[in-house]
Amino acid sequence: MARKANIAREEIHQACWELIEKNSFPNIPRLTEYFLQKDGRRCSNTTFLNAITDWEEAYKEQQQHELSELNDVLLPVFKRFSREVTQNLGKLLDEKSSEIEQHQKLKQEATRSGYMSLSSALIELQTAYDSLMSEHKKVGDEAETFKQKFAFSEQRYQEVIAQNSVLTSQIKQEEKDNAELRINLAQKEVDLAKQDNQIAKLTEENAKLAATLEENQQNKIKDDAKKWQEMTKKLDALTSSVKTMQRKDRGTKQ
Repeated sequence: MARKANIAREEIHQACWELIEKNSFPNIPRLTEYFLQKDGRRCSNTTFLNAITDWEEAYKEQQQHELSELNDVLLPVFKRFSREVTQNLGKLLDEKSSEIEQHQKLKQEATRSGYMSLSSALIELQTAYDSLMSEHKKVGDEAETFKQKFAFSEQRYQEVIAQNSVLTSQIKQEEKDNAELRINLAQKEVDLAKQDNQIAKLTEENAKLAATLEENQQNKIKDDAKKWQEMTKKLDALTSSVKTMQRKDRGTKQ
């Protein structure tokens, strides 16, 4: 029969979390080894199996919660990044378009007012163009930085999804293994119960045979004693008869 568990379910749950932190998915053999190394305690496979089943539900909920939290964190960042880049580029283009229109007007005025005014407008336009290119490069660099951050976040997101997929597959495999263990355990318990019944029957039969043997031995002892008494009486009678005959014989001779 399975031995009574002396390990609390909460301790088994804690052991499951410690194993998963070491990238080792909990199962009955690993938990058995864990507690043997920890303090040498043991408990039944049924207790381990029930505790693992409870823990798996909590683990699934935690994984789903973490994935949901990751979505809640990343999606606002992606949306804010896209919105800020669009707003900044639109604002910058509007500002520079206005500057170009203004310098175009200056250019036209310079054409009308003469060569010197035109040169001055061209210089200002070139300055504005250089400033625009510098600002454009700055915005491009910022956009590239945001792009890299976005790529990193996307990569991390995909890694988490992939890890969750692997863990889900592991959970399904462990559930399949646990189901097989449940079936095997149930069969073993049935076999053990049958053996217990056989042992009980054999013990009962052995007790009956022992009682019968004891009774037969006692009866044989009584029969032997009775026969011995009868033989003793016959022997005594024969001895007495012989002595009587001897006395008679001696009396006749005298």
